[in-house]
Amino acid sequence: MKKISRRTIPRTLLYLRTLESLIKEGRYTVSSGELARITGLTDVQIRKDISNFGRVGTPRIGYKTRELKNILKDYVLPENIIRMVLFGAGSLGTAILKYPGFRKQRLKISAAFDKDKRKTGKTINGVKVYPVERAPEVIRKSRVDIGIIAVPSEHGQEVADLMVGSGLKGIVNFAPVSLNLPENVSARDIDLSIEFLALYCDTRM
Repeated sequence: MKKISRRTIPRTLLYLRTLESLIKEGRYTVSSGELARITGLTDVQIRKDISNFGRVGTPRIGYKTRELKNILKDYVLPENIIRMVLFGAGSLGTAILKYPGFRKQRLKISAAFDKDKRKTGKTINGVKVYPVERAPEVIRKSRVDIGIIAVPSEHGQEVADLMVGSGLKGIVNFAPVSLNLPENVSARDIDLSIEFLALYCDTRM
């Protein structure tokens, strides 16, 4: 199997989620055309992506849903639990802490941090909220893989710097601000306002 690009990973995860839904519906096979219709991608892109994982599927029949799911899952999802920490226990942060889908994908938020003393010491959905000052200690002790930023934009870079200083190499940024990060740190920026506005513009085209 050849190494797949970073751009392919999000699409592969989308295929996995789609295959899981099809399996629940009792589907035994699915074609690239059907996957394209469900995901909004082209069948050419789907066939190209899946070809990265070897000779999968049968001409005129398609892919066996469980077989394809297992192949993709073994490649992109690790066996161990991915540990995360969250900065910002406000409305957005609390919603992230309560999201039930993480457990299904071997994702676990180990700790949360906030500057507000009224929030520190509390437990939200089984996750303890610590003072920000304890972040480096907790991150190293918990062997965290990914940090989540859910703070106001004016504190986004400050939190990112703290994450990098604590050894984190992966950041998911919900703060509406561009982060200045070292080259060895990967980040995903998720600006909810832009996503909604972009979708609205698409509906008007």
